[in-house]
Formats: sequence, structure tokens, C-alpha cells
Amino acid sequence: MPPFNAERRDRLADAAIEVLAHEGARGLTHRAVDAQAAEPPGTTSRYFRTREALTAAVVERVRTLHFADLRRAPSGSVEPGEVAEHLAAMVHAAITTNRVRHLAVIELFLEATRRPELHAAMSALRNSQIQLMRDIHRAAGLELAPADAALLVTAITGIVHFALTTPEAIDLRSPDEVRPLVRRAVDLIHTRVARHVA
Repeated sequence: MPPFNAERRDRLADAAIEVLAHEGARGLTHRAVDAQAAEPPGTTSRYFRTREALTAAVVERVRTLHFADLRRAPSGSVEPGEVAEHLAAMVHAAITTNRVRHLAVIELFLEATRRPELHAAMSALRNSQIQLMRDIHRAAGLELAPADAALLVTAITGIVHFALTTPEAIDLRSPDEVRPLVRRAVDLIHTRVARHVA
């Protein structure tokens, strides 16, 4: 058995994300992750003893990757429009480059409705998204109230969900068409914030 190391742990978590996206929560087993990662049988169970530990590792890996994307926001003195462009680019990546990861996130949120311990982790993930949305806007000189940040996260999450599952419902014929949808959602929140400031 190969020695324990962080790089292999991350690779197993990435393989688990693939399994979750393609097979759903019921398909997430240690054996399936071993096969996806091309590791010897028993490797995944050595790193993650239980299914709960494996799921927790997926949540943590998704969180790490997701927030790395979000934190690539413009920093310093920037215009609000640059924030909108950043978020639009992030959503475009979510439905193209990072499609598998975001499908896995959808599966995790569904599974969280049935598993209290997972619900707590996913709720914490959502709260972190809301806070990070506030931080991104603060860097652009915009102060979002928690409710406005939550509304924007809800809108963006909804766009990603539609684009990944039923793109025809929002007349999304190509991934590039998602950018104006995100900009429109951001503009609506920015208009609301500007109205309150005035």
C-alpha cells in the first residue's frame, strides 16, 4: 500500500467529485473512487474510513476549489462593473471547465436534505459564499447587506443550476450566453444597493 500523502488524498477527493457528478450520491462508494482514481482496491478506505468521511472530504475539496475561483476577484480600487464581469466569468467556468464540480455540488445539496451532518457542512459552505460575496464587493467599494449578498448568491446559484440541468428553460443555446444573465442579476442588486445608499 502506498504511503499516506496529501497529494493522493486530494486526488482521491477529486475522483470522488467525478463519481458524485456522474453517478449521484448513491454511486459514491470507496470502490468506485478507487476505480475512478486508478488506485488499488482499499486505497480510498485507507484515507477515508467511512462514507461520511469520504463525503466530508468531497465537501472540503469542493470548498477549497470553489473559493479559490471566487477569490480571483479584482482587488484594490476597481469599478463595480469589473465585479460583474468577474462573476460572469466564474459562472461561465462553472458550466464549462468546472462543470463536473458544480454537478457534484448540486448532488451534495440534495443529499444534505437527508443527512443532518451533511446539511450542517453545506449550510456553512453557503454562509461562506455569502460572506465572500460581500468581501468581493467591499473590495470594489460596495457594501452589500447580508440579505443582498444572499440574494445575489441565490441568483447566481440558480443560473448555474438552470444552465447545468435545463438550459432550454432560460433559452441558453451556448455557454457564452450565460454571461449577460449574470451581469443582469448583478446589475439588479447594484441598483438596489445604490437606491438604498441614495
